[in-house]
Amino acid sequence: MAFFGLRAYPTPILKPMYPFFLGGAVIFYGTYKLRNTLLAAEEKKDEKPASGH
Repeated sequence: MAFFGLRAYPTPILKPMYPFFLGGAVIFYGTYKLRNTLLAAEEKKDEKPASGH
């Protein structure tokens, strides 16, 4: 089917992009877990800094 003179070719779109989708999912999951871990952590406001000042 020609649409404005353009032909439909079987261009692979998802096949070469799967590493980027997979990497995005890994980063999303990692930041999700890090966020939940940091939100569950106890705040430590009253401790002295490590430098001793």
